Amino acid sequence: MAYGICGILLILALLPLLLRSNRQTDIQAEVLFLGDSLIGQYRDETSIPWLMAQQTGMTVFNGDFGGTTMSQQNREGQDAFYWNGLSFSQLAKAAAAQDFGGQQTIRTKDYVTMHFGDIVDELDRLDFSSVRTLVVSYGMNDYTTGSPIRNPDNPEDTYTMEGAMRAGIRFLRQSYPALRIIFVSPTYCWFMNSEEGARSNCENRDFGGGYLEEYVEAQRRVAQECGVEFLDLYHEYYPHEKEADWNLYTEDGVHPNEAGRQKIAETLAAYLQNL
Repeated sequence: MAYGICGILLILALLPLLLRSNRQTDIQAEVLFLGDSLIGQYRDETSIPWLMAQQTGMTVFNGDFGGTTMSQQNREGQDAFYWNGLSFSQLAKAAAAQDFGGQQTIRTKDYVTMHFGDIVDELDRLDFSSVRTLVVSYGMNDYTTGSPIRNPDNPEDTYTMEGAMRAGIRFLRQSYPALRIIFVSPTYCWFMNSEEGARSNCENRDFGGGYLEEYVEAQRRVAQECGVEFLDLYHEYYPHEKEADWNLYTEDGVHPNEAGRQKIAETLAAYLQNL
C-alpha cells in the first residue's frame, strides 16, 4: 500500500511535466507582441505587427489584448473579473511555465473581446523556443485606470505598474535567459470631452495615479534597472503643439490611425534591425 501511495504521489508530481510535454506547439514566431490595444487593436494587414513583419521579414505573433494593463487590477477579488489573467505579469508567468490554463478559463460574451479566447488558444500553441524577441507595450490603461505606479514597501507588487514589470521580467528571465525584451512606451494622447470642441490631454489630465509621462519614466527606470530595452514613443514622437494635431496619427486621440500604425511599425522595424 505504501508503494502504491508513493506511486500515486509521484504521478501527481510529474503530471504537469507530462502534460507540458504533450503540449501542441505548431505556431512559430520570432517576435512576440504582448500588450494592449495601442499596438494590438487591429489584427489585419494594417496592423502594426503585420506591417513590421513585412518590413523586416520576421515572423510575428500578435498576443495583444485590448483594455489590459501591466499591473493587476482586481484588488477586490471579484469572481467574474478576468482582466488580471491577461495583465503582463500573469501572461509572463504563463509563458515562462508554458501553461495558459488560467487564461484558458477566460471567456467573454462582449463582442469587442470575444476574440481573446482565440488569442489564448494560439498562445498556448506557440513554440516559445522559436521566440527571439518580446515586444511589451502596456501603460496607457494603467494610466487611465489610475493604477499605482509603485509600492515603496514591495518592489514586486503586481498591483502596481513597476512591480508588475519587475515580476514579469523575472519570470521570463528564469525560463528564457537569452530572450530579448523590449518595452515600448505609450504614445502621447488626447481625450475627447463631452463639451463640443473641448479636449484634454495626457499632460493636463491625471486619473488618480499621475500623468502619463510619469508612467513612461517609470517604465524607463525599471527597464534600465532590470537590464532590458526601452523604446520611447512618448517624447518627441507625435506632434502636439496644436489642438488639431490629435488626428495626424490617431483616430480618436489615443489609438493610432493607419498613418500612426505605419509610423510605429517603421519605428519598430528600424529599432529591431539596427541594434
